[in-house]
Amino acid sequence: MKRKKIDMALVVGAQKLHSGRKFMYNEIDKTHKKYFGKDGFYKKQFLHKRNCPLCHSKQKNILFKKRGGLYNKCINCNLVYLSPVFKDVELSKYYQNLHDAQSKVTKNESYFYRNIYTEGLRAIEKFKKKGELLDIGCSSGFFLDIAKERGWNTFGIEPGKKEAKLAKKNHIIFDQDIKNLNKNIKFDVITMWDVIEHIKDGNKALQDMRKKLNKNGLIFFQTPNIYSLAARIMQEKCNVFDGIEHVNLYDKDTMEILAKRNKFKIVYYKTVISEIPVTANYLDYQNPYFGNNKNNKKIFNIIDEKTLHNNFLGYKMQTVLKKL
Repeated sequence: MKRKKIDMALVVGAQKLHSGRKFMYNEIDKTHKKYFGKDGFYKKQFLHKRNCPLCHSKQKNILFKKRGGLYNKCINCNLVYLSPVFKDVELSKYYQNLHDAQSKVTKNESYFYRNIYTEGLRAIEKFKKKGELLDIGCSSGFFLDIAKERGWNTFGIEPGKKEAKLAKKNHIIFDQDIKNLNKNIKFDVITMWDVIEHIKDGNKALQDMRKKLNKNGLIFFQTPNIYSLAARIMQEKCNVFDGIEHVNLYDKDTMEILAKRNKFKIVYYKTVISEIPVTANYLDYQNPYFGNNKNNKKIFNIIDEKTLHNNFLGYKMQTVLKKL
């Protein structure tokens, strides 16, 4: 059976896709500007410096500044991370009062989100068919809706008040961190869709999730791939670098380090979303997201979607971890 399209930019083009998201980008810019100091960085009162959050090494290369944030690459393990980074209390306030633009984007692009969410569920169901599923950062609950349709018992965690209210209509939603849930509540699968990159201490996050998993439980991540072709070519021009929310950025190798350190095994890995149209725009000296390069199916007429994903160069990666 032929899989349905999950890469919206390849279907409609980068310009049409990102023009439809312009309202979200405006909300992001408006929110971020509240934190800027006169030097173009975020105000020092909100920040603290840190070593590599994965291996704790002090050795790093400074990459670039993006929207007030400074990205670094660990010399020891290659994790890319923000430092200085927002203090925990400030980051918590930021998310609690965040706009709900992402839930509107999901609704507007529901066909493609349904397809990619289904792709993720198929990956999970290679190892576990049904059970208790918790989605951390569940937004308005669209992924949980699809999981429920496929027979899963659905739960979510969502700090955003507006989005949590929407998700509670169809699912059991918690407004607290996973480590604070009742000790008797456990799950067969925990999912994070574009969330792990927002968490400052990935090791601690996996330890907390591990405690809430049943025997042989699974964790599913979809997260940006820092070694995607788009990120490596465009670097600071790439939307994966947002300067405040994407505090840690992984690739397959750093994800494997994260898994092993916390007694998990990667049992499934693939990349999704090519960003071919965006990259083609950039290489044509156009705005990557709003340009209109006509050759948006291949890069240099050589690299197509299949070739890109066969080499794990997709913009995002989907990974399933099994509890050992």
